[in-house]
Amino acid sequence: MSDTIPAAALGRVATAGSGSRPDPRLDDARVGSIGEPVWGALAILGAVIAAVGILGLDATIGSDTVRGRELRASTISEYVYSSGSWVFNLAVLGLAVGSAALVVGLVRSGLLRRRSAGAVLLAAWVVGLLGVVAFPKHNWAVGPSSSGSIHRLASMVAFLSIPLAVLFVVRRRERRASRAAGAAWWLNIGTLAFLTMLVGAILYGAVADASWWRVIPLGLVERGIVGFEVASVVALGVWAIRGRRRSASNAMLTA
Repeated sequence: MSDTIPAAALGRVATAGSGSRPDPRLDDARVGSIGEPVWGALAILGAVIAAVGILGLDATIGSDTVRGRELRASTISEYVYSSGSWVFNLAVLGLAVGSAALVVGLVRSGLLRRRSAGAVLLAAWVVGLLGVVAFPKHNWAVGPSSSGSIHRLASMVAFLSIPLAVLFVVRRRERRASRAAGAAWWLNIGTLAFLTMLVGAILYGAVADASWWRVIPLGLVERGIVGFEVASVVALGVWAIRGRRRSASNAMLTA
């Protein structure tokens, strides 16, 4: 057996001999560097499940028609009326669970305060996604529906809350110095660009008394919004992982 004493053990002996208490940041850093990245990884996994699910539906049954329109040209929620409804629900729920994990990961990594606008908006994003699944899209041609109204509200909350959340979370220039946070910022600009098209169509429809959903290729625009939002979740998940590791390293260096 080697007589060499590990450096960590010598440090503990020296600390005990000097009568001072060990710095708890060392233990927190060691534990955090192992356990915390799981939250960011879950966020990325949820986003990947959503992307694969929706892209898979578009590729396999997207050419099917529902109410006279191809599914891939319609809103994503139309898949709830197809044979792939379970895939749609799984994709949205996966994204919701992953986004909830993202909030935990950002908070525990010290990148997001619990009581902040960013945290509230991310929570609203999760609630909106759950509402989309709990209250399916309604066929308004058959008349009004409270469930359909809730679905529309949930979709609006989800669409608007995540880009606003990204703006609040990574708005500081020093935060965007991180590649992952910077990527989330630029991806968010893509989200806002597609949202501008959607809002513009709605306003035009209101002024011109026209069907706003026919003014733009709604299915394509919605997929653009969702695609950039999902990519933003991935970027923030990577940021949560790297942010925690960086803070753990800093704690060890400054202890």
